[in-house]
Amino acid sequence: MPTRKYNFIICQITPDCQRKMREFMKTEPIISEVKSFWNTEACGTHFVEHAASERDFFEKFRDYRYRTEWHIPLLVPFAESRGKQVLEIGTGNGAEGVMFALNGAQYTGVDLTDTALEATRKHFAVMGLTGKFQRENAEHLSFPGESFDWVFSHGVLHHTPNTQAAINEVYRVLKPGGRAIIMLYHKHSFNYYIRIMTYMRLRVLFKILLRAGGWHRDRRAFADSLRGVRGNQNCQIWEIHYRNFLHQGWSYLRAANFVHHCTDGPECPVAYAFTSTEAKALFSRFRDVHTTVAHFPLTKYSKRIPFGVEKFLARRMGWYLFIFANK
Repeated sequence: MPTRKYNFIICQITPDCQRKMREFMKTEPIISEVKSFWNTEACGTHFVEHAASERDFFEKFRDYRYRTEWHIPLLVPFAESRGKQVLEIGTGNGAEGVMFALNGAQYTGVDLTDTALEATRKHFAVMGLTGKFQRENAEHLSFPGESFDWVFSHGVLHHTPNTQAAINEVYRVLKPGGRAIIMLYHKHSFNYYIRIMTYMRLRVLFKILLRAGGWHRDRRAFADSLRGVRGNQNCQIWEIHYRNFLHQGWSYLRAANFVHHCTDGPECPVAYAFTSTEAKALFSRFRDVHTTVAHFPLTKYSKRIPFGVEKFLARRMGWYLFIFANK
């Protein structure tokens, strides 16, 4: 029987490689949870209750979005994107993608979920527009370095486990001189301190205490199925918060944990909020970094409130922190 010679190559795993492997093993299960939550529907779909057709749905969606988030067309210079290679990370229902394409940008939209990508494709189709759409993890984009003139992301990168890794990817895929426009949730805001950390935590605590004595029974009764409840208006949210408490214990009410479950629904696994200083640290590799605060939707809930009051509060205590930066 002939003998065979095997050559073994011993590879040294560098400390940096070991760190990346640990990060991958640590974040990948959470990424799957993020994907499962956002795959239930494209972001914002629940705001349009009735539509006669796909075209009617997308028209109503754009109308609602830019009526309640009027800051977007004011802060994002869509008209300046003509002829630019624009990457959007997190497409939702494709509203901003359509705005870029209508203004002559060469648009590429990426999302973690097929649901959002399919919604964006349909939005482009009913508008007669063209673009590129593909599934991507924002922390590990597949594009070569220096591929895009602009990278835009609205309300997405605070939902990935490692926001810094995602910002590093934004930097990598931008061309020299390229522009990044990113919106993250704002910690120094009314929504964070008053609504989430005070009102919502107290209400969940009240729910927990009302059910004291029945925690063990309820823990056995609750199933782990994902309901896909979005936002904080649905009457089911307090029951889901209670279920989360049963699984996680009192640590659920810690600020660093609770915030994840109070921005886009109690089943949302990841949602960070940043101060302006923290955001600038994320963008330390960029130049000309500046921030703007927006979004305090008072008139969404009451038409009696003057619009000027909303604008005044939005600039000071708004929930959205826009970061503008150049490579």
